[in-house]
Amino acid sequence: MAERTTAAGPVLAGASANEGASAPHGARAAAPRGDASVVANLPNALTLLRLLLCLAFFGILIYTSTVLVLPVDGKGALSWRSWRGTEREAHAGLRGDESGLSLLFKIAFALFVLAAITDSLDGQIARRYGLETDLGRIADPFVDKIMILGALTLLMPLTVHLRPWMVVLVLARELLVSTIRGFAEARGIPFPSTFWGKTKMVSQSACVAAATLYVGHPHQAHWEWIFLVLLWWTIAATVLSGAVYLRRAAAILHGRGARP
Repeated sequence: MAERTTAAGPVLAGASANEGASAPHGARAAAPRGDASVVANLPNALTLLRLLLCLAFFGILIYTSTVLVLPVDGKGALSWRSWRGTEREAHAGLRGDESGLSLLFKIAFALFVLAAITDSLDGQIARRYGLETDLGRIADPFVDKIMILGALTLLMPLTVHLRPWMVVLVLARELLVSTIRGFAEARGIPFPSTFWGKTKMVSQSACVAAATLYVGHPHQAHWEWIFLVLLWWTIAATVLSGAVYLRRAAAILHGRGARP
């Protein structure tokens, strides 16, 4: 008689509900990891939560970039308009006024940090407990890219230090690696992340977090220096990780597999 599983079994083990029904000589067939029926497990829930946190984070940045006439560190007469239309001097709203712009940037910082934490947790949980799904493989990298690229794009109007070419560089690297990975996997060649790829993601997240605190406290010099150091480290990690992936792509094209 084929072994029956409980409703919870397939979700926790990544196995199908009728595994073993067709196995020869009573042996249970191996269940594929990431069963298609698993669509609402914990890693996917964390990915969805990360997307919602990012949308709230983006909403704050959109609002602040709309009401600020100039970047917080720009030259000129800085001012901002409240949601009631009241005109205010910008730096007055960014100098310890907990009911003004400074508080909004602190909330944005907290939202982004929570989103970054879920990014680390969902992958670890999925791999440890065999909860990887096709939905997760698609949604997780998509939300990651939206989180970083969206944050950098929306932070650009808020500080003169973040230049458009930097965002274009990050975008170009992501498109390049996604294209190479799709090409390699189409040939059945695994294309896992490298040390530099993981370093790039960590540095980008740290850079966005520091930038959010900096634009909320433009008169605090230590946040400016922390942001600038992380920004240029992110640019370096982006270029180096892209070069590593290009070298691996060249190895694949020359028939040497996925080895760098």
